[in-house]
Amino acid sequence: MTTTTGRHAHPDLAHHHPRVTRTRLGSWTWECDCGSASARAALVRLTWRQAFIGALIHSASIAP
Repeated sequence: MTTTTGRHAHPDLAHHHPRVTRTRLGSWTWECDCGSASARAALVRLTWRQAFIGALIHSASIAP
């Protein structure tokens, strides 16, 4: 999320903003600009709901 004050846009640096995406194998994953991500091992196949909940939990943490 970006907030605007006057003419300057300020990115929200206090929170994480992970993205949920579909993999080539048909499962789902999430990743964040901070470098965190869901498990990407071939044995771990996440449903959309599992990836979304993981991303929500990560986004609730305060960024360092």
